[in-house]
Amino acid sequence: MSVMDTALRESLKALRLSGMVETLDARLIQAHSGELGHLDFLQVLCQDEITRRETVAFQRRLQKASSSSRSPLRSSTSALPRSCPRPRSATWPPCAGSMPASR
Repeated sequence: MSVMDTALRESLKALRLSGMVETLDARLIQAHSGELGHLDFLQVLCQDEITRRETVAFQRRLQKASSSSRSPLRSSTSALPRSCPRPRSATWPPCAGSMPASR
């Protein structure tokens, strides 16, 4: 790997084009063998990056969906902010008429 290759790879990483870094060697071989012209070479590199980003995004969505389906549902009162009063018990207090009058 020459200094130019290292500088190019670092530039691509800085631009967040790691998909191009991963496939650059294979695409350069295709270009040197005459399979790809200049424009085709650039287009294939861009398509590699698009494919990598779509794959990563899909994997993240799958991971998020599988992790959220495994988490237990929270009770309705646990979702309330702390400033909201929470019920103290599941039973109602006795009616005022049924309590003995205090003297």
